[in-house]
Amino acid sequence: MDFRTKGRKAFGLARNSALVAVVVAAMGLSACDSGGSAGNAVVMPPVTTAKSCTNIVGNLDPLQTTLTGQLQPAVLALPLVGGSAAGATAALSQTLDAVDAITAALTTLAQTQNPQLFTAQLSGAGDSVLCSGASLADALAQLTTSQALPIPGLATVQQTLSTVLTRVADGLVGTAPGGDLQLLTDQLVVLATQLQTLSASLPVPVNQPYLQQVLALNATAFSSLALILGDLGALDGDQLSYDVTALLLAGANGLPASLATQLGVPVAVLAPLNSQFLLAAQTLHAGLTTVATPTLQAVSAVLGGVGSAGATDAFSDLLDGSLTDTSSVASLTRVTEVTQLLGTGTSLLTALLQTFGGVLPG
Repeated sequence: MDFRTKGRKAFGLARNSALVAVVVAAMGLSACDSGGSAGNAVVMPPVTTAKSCTNIVGNLDPLQTTLTGQLQPAVLALPLVGGSAAGATAALSQTLDAVDAITAALTTLAQTQNPQLFTAQLSGAGDSVLCSGASLADALAQLTTSQALPIPGLATVQQTLSTVLTRVADGLVGTAPGGDLQLLTDQLVVLATQLQTLSASLPVPVNQPYLQQVLALNATAFSSLALILGDLGALDGDQLSYDVTALLLAGANGLPASLATQLGVPVAVLAPLNSQFLLAAQTLHAGLTTVATPTLQAVSAVLGGVGSAGATDAFSDLLDGSLTDTSSVASLTRVTEVTQLLGTGTSLLTALLQTFGGVLPG
């Protein structure tokens, strides 16, 4: 299997027709501050603090170690944009930690059939997004101080990033099961689109190749995370494996050793990093295909069958409750019901059926 080709095809999913409306909305938002009259920075609310930014153990650890232990210090030395480049590098690594959290939670679900352990591990994905957002916010803030003139689109990205972090931290309160997770994934796509536009239009002298590339990779990571969370909520293990692979291959294609001189990064750093992206893509593709697909199919069968709107809505609602410390009474009630059933030794499938059966049609 050609994983590079597979990744390029999968990455294109972020631009499919289902997301056209969101992308158009994002472009409209970007235009609002293109004149620069509001200056570079927006007044940001306090950055939400994650419960923990400790690394989540997983298959991506070697890759993350290279990103933060070797690449981040190297780009910190870049003139003018070093601080922003280093912060954006840290943000990319922390977003990858969300993938480790998701894959670890799915593995635990398959091995233990325990929803409580599943949701406990999955909560690390929410923390990882908060940590990534804080690093990216710092990188963008440093970028604002490096230019006397406004940077078109920067204020909009900062505002959208703030919105995304608030949604992750506070929970996405919806009146219908499953409505919450969709709001988050839509907003992640908006953020990704705006960040991608910003990366391609940085003015001189901050339009340095590495900064442009790492901001673009952060945009890819957010877009891919939206797809991955959507796949999980839709109980689609095959597509989840596909989109995780695409994210990692985008990293390999975006930071090849051949661009070391152009990016101002030592080839001794980029060469192993590129190999680690490729190895992780192959490893996770194989692992998720084995674990995620049958596990999520089993859950779907109990919740109403493959393709059932009730099944995906109910499971998405459970996921949202596990991703956040939400104040949503409805989400908390459903998650609590699942958790309480575990004390009786109830299996995963029975627990889900007993908890969600009342909200399914028929």
